[in-house]
Amino acid sequence: QRGRDILSVFAGMNGTAIENFVCVIFNVSFMNCTWHVGRTATEDTQYFLYWRPSRKDDVTECQNYIKDNFGRHTGCQFQNVTIENKNAYFLVNGSSSEKNIQPYEKRILLYQIEKLTPPLNVTVNCTEASHTCSIWWQPPHTSHVKKSSCFKYEIVIENKADAEKNNETTSKTKAIIEKNSYLYESFSSGKKYSIKIRATDVGFCLVSPNWGEWSTPVEFGMNGSAIENFSCVIYNIFLMNCTWQAGRDAPADTQYFLYWQKSREDNLMECEFYIKDENCRNMGCIFQNVSIGTEKTYFLVNGSSKDSLIQFHDEHIDLYKIEKLMPPSNITVSCDEIKNDCIIQWQRPQISHSNKDMCFKYGINVNYKDNLKGKPIYTSIQEGENSNVFLRSNTRKKYVLKMRAAGSACFVNPAWGEWSAPVEFGNEEILSSLIWILLGVAIPLMAIITIFFCKRTGCWKAAFPQIPGPKPAFFTCADTNSEVYSLPIFVLNM
Repeated sequence: QRGRDILSVFAGMNGTAIENFVCVIFNVSFMNCTWHVGRTATEDTQYFLYWRPSRKDDVTECQNYIKDNFGRHTGCQFQNVTIENKNAYFLVNGSSSEKNIQPYEKRILLYQIEKLTPPLNVTVNCTEASHTCSIWWQPPHTSHVKKSSCFKYEIVIENKADAEKNNETTSKTKAIIEKNSYLYESFSSGKKYSIKIRATDVGFCLVSPNWGEWSTPVEFGMNGSAIENFSCVIYNIFLMNCTWQAGRDAPADTQYFLYWQKSREDNLMECEFYIKDENCRNMGCIFQNVSIGTEKTYFLVNGSSKDSLIQFHDEHIDLYKIEKLMPPSNITVSCDEIKNDCIIQWQRPQISHSNKDMCFKYGINVNYKDNLKGKPIYTSIQEGENSNVFLRSNTRKKYVLKMRAAGSACFVNPAWGEWSAPVEFGNEEILSSLIWILLGVAIPLMAIITIFFCKRTGCWKAAFPQIPGPKPAFFTCADTNSEVYSLPIFVLNM
C-alpha cells in the first residue's frame, strides 16, 4: 500500500518539473543556466535553483534569477565561476498552492559547458614577392587551462576580390590546425582577404569539446587603397549624405564609385549625385527621397586606377541609427498669471518611418533671456508625451525655451537631435519696452514745457544773467599810452 501511495504522489507530479535545463559558461567566469516551465505546472508555480560547485562546497541558492513575463524563475546568472576539474551539482525544485512540484537534479562537468572565447591577437604579415602570408595568434583565454597545446583551431580565409560582382566570395578552410600559426600560400596583392579563427579541445585536456566563438575578422591585402572614414547621415527627413576620404596609399588617379542596396530584395544602385573634390575625385554622395526600413542597408565603395587594383570598402548600416532628428515642431507656451505656471506643448519631430509619440523622448531647456549663456534654470526629459508644466519662480522675468528630441523606442535614433529655435515667453520685455517708450516721450515734453514757461515768466533771465562786455575806453587807453609803460624799462637799462 505504501508503495502505491508513493507511485501515486509521483504520478501527480508528472510534468511539473522544469524542462530543457541548460548551462553555459562564457567570458571565462560567467555562467547562465536556463530552463522551461514544466508542461503541467500551474500558473502559480515558482522554481528555485540550488547548486554545489564541487563536493567540497556547500549547496547555495541562486542569487540572481532570470524571470519570465509572469515573474516565474526560468534561469539564473552566476559570476566568478571557477572551472578546474569540477563536477557541479544542480537542483531545481518548486512550489505551488495546487500541487506538489517534481524536483530536477543534474550533475555537470563545468569545463564541458564552457563557450571558449575567440583566439586572441590575430596577426597577418604578407610578402608580395613570395605570395605568402604568415598568420599567428594566441590561444583563447580560460581560467583553468594555460597550455597552448590543449587547443586545435579552425581557420577560414575568404577571398573578397570579387565582392563588387554580385557580392560573391570564395573561401578556403583548414579544418584542423594543432598549432597557433599558419602559412597562407595563395596571396595576391591585388585582392582583399578576410580571416577568422575559432578554437576547441585538442582531445587530451579539460577543454570544452564544442567549438568556441569566431574571432573578429581580420582583413588584409591591397592595404591603404580603400576609402577611409566612411560615414552617412540622414537629415531633413528624406535627404542623406555619405562622405569618405581617399585611401592613404591610393594612386593619384584613383576614382571611387558608391553602390547601395536598400534591402535584400533590391538591386545594387550607383550614386546619382556625387560630391567631388578639387581634383574631380568622388568623395561623397547626395541621396534624395530616402526611406528608412527595418533592414540594414548595404553600402559598397569600390575604385579604379591605371596603376593597380583598388581595395573596396563595404558596410551594412541601420538607416534609423544615422538619422539626425529634426526638433519638435509647433512648440507653444501658455502661462497662467494667477497660478504662475506655464504649459509647454509641442508635436513630435517628423520622420518618414514612424508616427507614434511613444517612440520619442524630449529634452527641455529653459533659461532667463538676460542670462542665455548661464546654467539653465530648468531642464527636463519627457518620455513619450507632448506637454510639460513649468513653474515660474519670477513672473517679471522673460524666459527662453529650447527643445530637442531623441528615440526612446521603435526604430528611431537614440542620439539627441537638433535644438529647436528659441521660444520666448514671460513679461519682462513688454514692461521694459513700455518704460522706455514713456521715458522717450516724457523727457522731451517736459523740456518743451519748461522752456515755454520760463520765456513767459522771465525766469530764464534770472537763471542765466548776461555778463557785461569790456568798455571801449579800456582798449583805447592801452593803445595811446604804450610809450608811458615802456619808459621805466628804458631808464632801468641805463
